[in-house]
Amino acid sequence: MVEINPSTPADYERMEAYYGIIAPQAGITADNLRHEDEARNPDYHFNRWVSVEDGKVIGLGYHNQSNWFAGAQNFTIWVGVVPDHRRQGIGAALYQTILDGLQPYNPQKLRAYSPDDRPNSIAFLTHLGFREIIRDIQSELDVQAFDFSRFADHQHAYLDDGITIKSVPDLASDLDRNRKLYDLDWDLSMAVPGDLAAGMGRRGLDQYIEYAITGDNVPPDAFFVAVRGDEYVGMSHLLISEKDVSFYQGLTGVRPGFQHRGLGLAFKLKAIDYAQRNGYKTIRSENDAKNIPMLKMNEKLGFVRKSELITFEKQLQTVGTSLCK
Repeated sequence: MVEINPSTPADYERMEAYYGIIAPQAGITADNLRHEDEARNPDYHFNRWVSVEDGKVIGLGYHNQSNWFAGAQNFTIWVGVVPDHRRQGIGAALYQTILDGLQPYNPQKLRAYSPDDRPNSIAFLTHLGFREIIRDIQSELDVQAFDFSRFADHQHAYLDDGITIKSVPDLASDLDRNRKLYDLDWDLSMAVPGDLAAGMGRRGLDQYIEYAITGDNVPPDAFFVAVRGDEYVGMSHLLISEKDVSFYQGLTGVRPGFQHRGLGLAFKLKAIDYAQRNGYKTIRSENDAKNIPMLKMNEKLGFVRKSELITFEKQLQTVGTSLCK
């Protein structure tokens, strides 16, 4: 008999086994799940349910909130079922459980995600009334095979404007450093070609510092900043995806008025050099399909396109606290 219940700490080990079936490459462990739950921002509503049969988690669903989809009535959802239990109504039951759990919050919009190479997931979301709104291109660079000689003639035009590239530790004497990086990150995020800014809310300064400067997956000397005088005009940083194996390429951008000077490519080359010197194998990148300049730059560098990640959204019609589905 299949049961759907709210998850508890007693489910962490069973959820690890579940993720080992549906996403073994992610390496999700009970400790990962426990740490994430303990570190969650209490200002964001989060609930998780597990579908259990014979003592095993065979399906999982949750709703969450974050600054990536800001709003008191906006939620991200996720539903997954192990392969040999799909097409038995378990996913639909989990989705309904999520909707029921959301009623006290009077939700207005839901988002969900699926790689483009999972037609069953896409069909499931489409059937539920979700529509595609954003498409991100995921790509990967073989760091150790990268040949820097191809870019030996790269022109650093930004040097003629008195711009230098420094790492975050190099800027330690600037007492306003973190605030300036925080403001720069926001300005660049709002200006990135594509739909990154759609629904995005600004995280607090302390949250940003934890995310980009002091967090466990942050190598601070792989955060590069373009500086002219005391002004920060561009940035690029890496985050650790898998220690000693792979990096995720964080935001790379340059303020208007400082573009077309070779800064973007210089940032990328510095990141690749850092990854190569430290023995990492890959850098992974994710860019909006509409961000043509960055996609072309990545292609020039040798990034290989992988799957595309599709963001789906559904508008809910609410009447009081009852959902019209």
